[in-house]
Amino acid sequence: MVELNATSSLWVVGILGVLLGIGLGSIVAYALASRNSRNQNLQTELDQLNERFTEYREQVSQHFMHTSDLVQEMTRSYRSVYEHLATGAYHLCGEQADTPSLGHQSADTLVADNATSTNDSEYDELAELSSLREDIDSLLNDSTGFSEVDVDVKDKERESIKH
Repeated sequence: MVELNATSSLWVVGILGVLLGIGLGSIVAYALASRNSRNQNLQTELDQLNERFTEYREQVSQHFMHTSDLVQEMTRSYRSVYEHLATGAYHLCGEQADTPSLGHQSADTLVADNATSTNDSEYDELAELSSLREDIDSLLNDSTGFSEVDVDVKDKERESIKH
């Protein structure tokens, strides 16, 4: 066997210390490198998700802007058809027909308003839809022939039959 004296044991301990230091250093370096790599991967994934989310938000915004434009176009078209029918009924039937009009305006003011209302910034869609709803409700109530009294009487008759 090999005899160890003080000098050779110092060399062995020194070499073992260097090898142990190299081993521990490489383990720490590997752990830090993999951690940095993982952080980089997570950052890349986060950047991709942020980009996809931004694109999605833009698509949703464009979708609703286009939907709003289509609804406004539909409302204008409905208004145009309604005004056409109202002015046609006024001109064709004269004073005989009681034709409802938008906002209770005469046919002449409807034509004048339509010619001057080309600016969309002054267009109030909510007010227009509210007045259309009132006009349609009044037309439907006039055309059904039923009143609330008739409905109440029929309901009371049904209740008396059930007893």
